[in-house]
Amino acid sequence: MAQTHERECAVCTKDFTKPMILPCGHLLCRECVLSCLDSKLDAGCPLCRCPIVEHFFESSSKAVDALPTDFVMEALVESARVLSKDHLCCVCEDVRADFICMLCLETLCSACAEANQKLPATRSHDVESVSTVTHERLAASRPALCADHGDKHADSFCLCHQIAVCKTCWSHEHRICSEESNFDDEIQSAQNSLNDLTKILVEAEQKLEQVIGQLTSRLQEVDVSEQEDMAQVDKTCDRLHKLVEDVRNKLKDKSRTSHLNIRNLLRDAKTDLSNRLGKVTSHKPIVTRAVAVSPRPVLILMSMDLRTRVNSLDISADVNADCWEKPLSSVECCQEVVRRIEDDLLMLVQPKMETEFPLSELVTNRK
Repeated sequence: MAQTHERECAVCTKDFTKPMILPCGHLLCRECVLSCLDSKLDAGCPLCRCPIVEHFFESSSKAVDALPTDFVMEALVESARVLSKDHLCCVCEDVRADFICMLCLETLCSACAEANQKLPATRSHDVESVSTVTHERLAASRPALCADHGDKHADSFCLCHQIAVCKTCWSHEHRICSEESNFDDEIQSAQNSLNDLTKILVEAEQKLEQVIGQLTSRLQEVDVSEQEDMAQVDKTCDRLHKLVEDVRNKLKDKSRTSHLNIRNLLRDAKTDLSNRLGKVTSHKPIVTRAVAVSPRPVLILMSMDLRTRVNSLDISADVNADCWEKPLSSVECCQEVVRRIEDDLLMLVQPKMETEFPLSELVTNRK
């Protein structure tokens, strides 16, 4: 069930009004998106700072219109609005309503609900208790109505105009259209498409989370490796005391740089995967919600828009192969330094070597 805060826009903090799906998967009211782009065309999402516009548009209004609408959230907001009203019978007006017609969205008292089930025009309508109806079920109960009439059931889908129409409209207003599809077939096709999208997003989410977990472990291993390497460097340099302070610092810098490069690669890869995961996670509830409760007339548009969106997302779990490389170790370098310095110290005890290579010059040359 969609919680109250999930139906609120992050900008205006009110219930969504024509919610638009941003490239990152978050939702904003159309007017709020327009306001953001009017102030700054390259504005980012207020929730994750991802760009609202991924391509160049001549105006902010065209950029907003290019975004898909979350018709499911729009229906949920409307359903929540209906259920939040004072439960008074729409017929009696001053009597408490205990029931709601799932088709007409009208609240009824017990007497009117009973009468509603007896009238020929409404006897087929589903009437349920107000206390048990959820926003999702109320949104899903909306009938598939003709886009032109609005009061007749749709049984065809005009592929040219991308709308659901009744038989009368198809035979008159849409008879010149070249493509017609059975409405139920299109609904089933859209449902299958959304199910496929759900599977893709779930698998991508699992893979991304798995690789992010592996990168987190690798970061911990690199930290441990750095600590061990630093200890070895300290142990080596302690043997040489102040004479090799400069060597100690250079070895640390070398090791630190090596680990820093690997760490930066890992962090960049983790950040990139986290951004991909954020988009997958943001889109998954939209697709899941559409699968469960999408109003029938808009299910097809939603599935096509979401298919295009998901296909445009980078949901791969691939990372740079360098991330798995181990940092360069300073152990062998430390051992070589000790050997060379010990050799130099032994050579310095001879008068001739002292004259040609004084200790102070050796230290200066290593700086």
